[in-house]
Amino acid sequence: MKLVKSLLLGTAAGIVAVAGANAADLPNKKGAPVEYVRVCSEYGKGFFYIPGSDACIQIGGRVRADTEYRQTYNRSADTVGFGAQARINLDVRQNTPYGTVRAYMRYSLAHSASDWQTAGRYTTTTGAGGNSNTAGGSGLDLAYIQFAGLTAGRVQSFFDYYANNYNFAGIRNSDTKTQALAYTFNFGSGVSLTAALEDGNERRLYGRSNAFTFRDSTGIRDYNGYESAGATAPDVVGNLMVNQSWGAAQLSGALHQVRPAFSSSVTANGVTTRYLTNNLDKDTDYGWAVKGAVKLNLPMIAPGDELWVEAAYSQGALSYIGAGSYSMPTLNIPTTDAYVGANGGIKLSSGWSVMADFLHYWTPGLRSNLFASYMKIDTNSNAYGLGGLSNVLGNYNVGFVPMSEIRVGTNLIWSPVKNFDIGVEVLYTRTDPKGRVLDYNNGGPVKTISSEDNWQGRLRVQRDF
Repeated sequence: MKLVKSLLLGTAAGIVAVAGANAADLPNKKGAPVEYVRVCSEYGKGFFYIPGSDACIQIGGRVRADTEYRQTYNRSADTVGFGAQARINLDVRQNTPYGTVRAYMRYSLAHSASDWQTAGRYTTTTGAGGNSNTAGGSGLDLAYIQFAGLTAGRVQSFFDYYANNYNFAGIRNSDTKTQALAYTFNFGSGVSLTAALEDGNERRLYGRSNAFTFRDSTGIRDYNGYESAGATAPDVVGNLMVNQSWGAAQLSGALHQVRPAFSSSVTANGVTTRYLTNNLDKDTDYGWAVKGAVKLNLPMIAPGDELWVEAAYSQGALSYIGAGSYSMPTLNIPTTDAYVGANGGIKLSSGWSVMADFLHYWTPGLRSNLFASYMKIDTNSNAYGLGGLSNVLGNYNVGFVPMSEIRVGTNLIWSPVKNFDIGVEVLYTRTDPKGRVLDYNNGGPVKTISSEDNWQGRLRVQRDF
């Protein structure tokens, strides 16, 4: 028995020894290191470290669907339209010994049946040579780098403030994306000062007017705009901003170059329009604009409530008051930074606008906005005059006719979950030119009108992420 026991123990020991030797002879393979995605909480929610880097990135965007109604006045115009937009945002930040360096990009893709549906804002685009600045158009929306107070790239203009923040359709306030080089001085306690050089091409308003040539006591006169020459200087823009617990305020200013080309006529569709630029009294002029804006936090009414108010005035830089290439269903009133007077001199247009928006939360998931704007554009008698088919229509104004416009709207937005909105909006617009003007789009006999009213409605479904 002892012999058997000794044999069994010896055999077991030998097996263990052989197994250990064989295991030692096997190759030792280590698994490849795994790069896990790590949360980067330093810059807020949604940031994570780029694998293999100490930079942090946040990915976001939105998907939007619109169904729109617009009052029309002839059968060739679309009354109902649909639009869709997708947008992607990338925000990359990294600490350096000199502060945070940030790169931000926002790109939009849109599709719809017609321009007004895609634009997403009712004819508030800039003029010839300018940026469309559409809410739904495809293309690079924003792309900039920030470092130690420096901002360079495509940004929201530093002149802007409210910039159609809460309304679906546009009201009259400056809302322009542009290329810029800027520096911001932060003084602490929520006070900052920004000085910027911005691309003036995005702000140009120029072109031919709706004038007709006619005779008066001075001979043949043309009430026309000018062709813009190439820019030789950027727009100079600055703002002073204060952010406090009660809200925020901003004072903005801009200087805009007006530089006409030396052409004498333009032919379009077989019609030649004379431009009296051979006797220009100056090679270059400068328009300017100023604006004051304030945002008030109103938690005493309801958490999240806000009131935005701003007012702007301009001479020779009408984009800064929210003016743009303007066309209502029946009115066609061109706007321009400047025009050529009867003696060939360059004259600057002037104008002003005011707007307000009140945001109110009925419940945490149900909110609405009540908003309005008023804009007035003035030109002197060198920019417009009487013309027309007196035997048929009587006298009416032609050229760059002074005008005023009011827009009033409201919306109601339901958010069943965070970052998901279902909303409806109604906008009313009334335009009043000086005197009577031609009705260009009535689709029937030629006539003149003295004002126009228009309604627009929209249903929007939007998901942000």
